[in-house]
Amino acid sequence: MKKRVMAGVLAAAMSVTLLAGCGGGASSGGTSGGSSAQTQTESTAAAAEAEAPAQESGAKSSAMSKVVVNIWDSKQQKGIQTICDEWTATSGIPVSVEVVDWDNYWTLLEAGASGGQMPDVFWMHSQYSEKYMDQGILLDLTDYIEKDENTDLANYYPEIVELYQYDGHTYALPKDYDTIGLWYNKDMFDEAGIAYPDETWTWETLHDVAAQLTKEDGSQYGLTGNTDANQEGYYNAIYSYGGYVINDAKDKSGYDDENSLKAMEMYAGLVKDCMPNQSTMAEVGNINLFVSNQVAMGMFGSWYVPTFKDLADDGSNQYAVSYLPFHDANGNGTCDEGERVTMFNGLGWAAPAKVADPDTVYSLISYLSSKEGQTRQAELGVTMSAYEGTSDTWVNCTDKIDLNPYLEEANGKATLVANPCSRDSSWAEDAKQSFVAAWQDPSTMEDVCKKIADDMNKKLADQ
Repeated sequence: MKKRVMAGVLAAAMSVTLLAGCGGGASSGGTSGGSSAQTQTESTAAAAEAEAPAQESGAKSSAMSKVVVNIWDSKQQKGIQTICDEWTATSGIPVSVEVVDWDNYWTLLEAGASGGQMPDVFWMHSQYSEKYMDQGILLDLTDYIEKDENTDLANYYPEIVELYQYDGHTYALPKDYDTIGLWYNKDMFDEAGIAYPDETWTWETLHDVAAQLTKEDGSQYGLTGNTDANQEGYYNAIYSYGGYVINDAKDKSGYDDENSLKAMEMYAGLVKDCMPNQSTMAEVGNINLFVSNQVAMGMFGSWYVPTFKDLADDGSNQYAVSYLPFHDANGNGTCDEGERVTMFNGLGWAAPAKVADPDTVYSLISYLSSKEGQTRQAELGVTMSAYEGTSDTWVNCTDKIDLNPYLEEANGKATLVANPCSRDSSWAEDAKQSFVAAWQDPSTMEDVCKKIADDMNKKLADQ
């Protein structure tokens, strides 16, 4: 049975090329979560200059000569462009998939919503969705969905559908969902004679092994996890320990909750004993530290799989993924329900309310979120798909890495907790910055958490 807990959403989805911290950022995805080490807009558009192919029989005419799609993850661009090209083969309308780094992505969307130009189709993230829906910035897809025989919202993870619904209307169709895994460098474990991570690991096991793999001369660290890796890092620990980031009513911070503080004190030990210094992690990025073999382990969202798949295809076979650790709350030595948590997020395909040709953009969105489009997304290894049942194909997108831990976490190995959010989730970015002090001096973790809670409560009171 799938175990899910709703708590909102953040984070960002980045790739090694974007050097994101999503998500995702590292949210980030995951998101995954989302600060970016890149300051410029990356706008690589494979079909930008291509002429429209001849209209096939039955293709609709459109007021649009080209559809511009914006995303923030360059590692997903190739696969998404392939899927869009398949839609083009039927519609006769070319699609240009363009990448904009996380920070500039939202800046450009805000500018476009204020009177500038917006892309025709774009990713929407739960961190921003309620604000965009409430302000009427997004195209209302409700009537289109009702008339679309090929779209049934019951086929998607309900938590993802709900992220993009407001006041009884739907403003985005689900694109994907993600979970978090513990990646490790097999060569470093083999050299140290330590068994690989598995489902029996607790957070204490992670600390002990990561400390063993940390060398005194600074040439190797056991773990990486900068402050921006909330969805991929400390959020999982907080909920695993029975704490929370924001309550269900979205009017109170949980950073000063007793269990949240216990989790963050544990995390402070990881920072102190097992990680590079905060400035190094911020400047280099978690994913780059890991794939450059400077750290033995890192927690990364499933949106990073294209990075590891490419590395494996190029002969770098030292990387593998396992389950996130759990918190043995009752001390019985086994992982009981709620003790292993993975943050759970999903993006949506959206369009601006004032798009030139709503019918055309909905046609593309519908295809991208259809069973066919979602299956192709999984087959191409882009990421796990939001259409239930199609991600089994994603697991088989590579024969060099066992990706099952991601899918098994979603199917019962972990409790799924949707990333925390509210109408204005800027408090999440504020917390990342506030945590820098605790990462620099882990002994201050409790005081920093309480200060974050106070600041967050003030923001929530104004929403």
